[in-house]
This record gives sequence, structure tokens and C-alpha cells, in this order.
Amino acid sequence: MRYLGCSYGYLIFSNLEQCLLVDAYSGATVKPPKLKSTGNHDIYCGFLVAPINSSNSCLLFCSRSSMFQWQVGSNSWSEHPLDVGRILQVVFFKGEMFARDLLGRLHRISLVPQLSVQEVAVMWGEDMVLGMSYKQWLVVCGDMLLLVDFSVSIDHFSGFSGTFKVFRLDFTVEPAKWVKVDNLGDNALFLSIDRRNPTFSCMSPERWGGKSNSIYVANPSAGCNEPWRVVELGEVVPAGITYSSEPIMAPRPGWYELSDFLAEVELDTMFTVTVISALRSIL
Repeated sequence: MRYLGCSYGYLIFSNLEQCLLVDAYSGATVKPPKLKSTGNHDIYCGFLVAPINSSNSCLLFCSRSSMFQWQVGSNSWSEHPLDVGRILQVVFFKGEMFARDLLGRLHRISLVPQLSVQEVAVMWGEDMVLGMSYKQWLVVCGDMLLLVDFSVSIDHFSGFSGTFKVFRLDFTVEPAKWVKVDNLGDNALFLSIDRRNPTFSCMSPERWGGKSNSIYVANPSAGCNEPWRVVELGEVVPAGITYSSEPIMAPRPGWYELSDFLAEVELDTMFTVTVISALRSIL
């Protein structure tokens, strides 16, 4: 089965018609009805819109041309045309669902009265176009919707270097605008190389020995004592890391190697479950 994502504590898998949700804590499984469609062969991500035991929970799958919806407990799927670019990430912010596509566009997903996807007009700041953007993530942090950007630059003397930058979406202006954030304050962010896995923020990470104003990323070595490595916001990631030449592309096996601190999908999924467990134990 193919891995499609991690959502509300469940790992989501699919093999054409057959789908499977696995509880990351207990190992319990949920089997949705078979998905019968000519377009289900190119499904690339899946996510729950609420905890699976909620009355309004449903499971959404995305393919190149459609979005499939299963109301938890029902006996069938519904299919809706998807006329946007490949969706890379979905987050939930202030009761709304936002998605980001391959071209960096932001969309709002609504389920009522029927499933629809509408682009959100967003203005890009000048700070966002400096350097080559390797990868970007949406992260919900308190009352802020953040965009974390990892950009690569080249220096003739030191070679490649990378930097994390963070922007918050200002909804008070029209169109909405990404505004640079210079300090995360008493917060830490958790990222995943595979954007189908959820991102996290944590307030007061010092409570469990963490570090504020920092970004946590998966450690690529399974032999390491820590499943993540911390990078302070604004800290320059030194040369010696191998970067892909493809900016902001959907992850696929073998195309990337951030050898110093970004892991492969399998390890990163384990990292996500570890983070969920760690946060659950202290919050």
C-alpha cells in the first residue's frame, strides 16, 4: 500500500480501491469502503478533516483531477472535480481548511454546502523572493498562519548555504500579505520533509528541554539518539549539505538529499509520530 499522509493520529494508506487508516498509538485500523473510480490510480495524499470519532469527520483524498470525500461511517465515496495545481499541504486554521499547491498558491477548502476549493488572493513580500526556495511549509502557530521557507544561496567563497525564514499571513489587508517574522518568541516549529505529514508548533518548549525561537527538523540517521535536530530561526545552515536543484517540487523517492538534517519519508513519518507522542505527554 502507498503512504498518503498522517492526520489526527492516523497513518493513511491506499492501494487503488482499498484504503486503510492505522492508529499510530494503538495499531487499531479503520477500513473505509472501496474507492471505485477511474481516477483513483493517481491519488497522492489523504487527510482527515477532524478526529475520526467526531460526528462531522470525513476523509479526503486528492488526485490530479479529483478530490474524493468519505464521510466517516458512510458506505460510499463522493468525487469532486479538482481544478487546481497539485496540492502539497493542507492545514486547519481558525476553523477553516487551507491548502497550498505546487505553484505556491493558497486555497481555501470548504465542505458545505458542498466540497469546493477557492484560491485566496495573497501578496508576496520582497523578502520572499531572495535566494532559491528549496521547500516551503505552512504551520499554524497560535493565532498565526505561518509560511516557513528554506532558501538556498550560493557564495563564491563558502559555497552553498541555507536559511530558514518565516512569514505570517496578514488577513487584515486585501489582498492578504505575507509579512516577515524575525522572531518566533516562546514558540518552536516542527517540520516534515514530506508535507503530507502534519506540521506543529509548541509554546514554551523549554518545559521538555526544547528551545524557543527554533525550528525542529528530522534527523536523517536512524542511529542518532535524537529523532530531530534544532535550527534557530535566522541561523545559517553551513555548506556541506547537498541540495536538490528542483525548488518547491512535490516529494518523490530519491529526488532529495538534505544530508545533514532532513530525513527520508519513512524515517520522517516515524519522527512525526514521535513528536505527536512527545507533545501529547506534556500538554
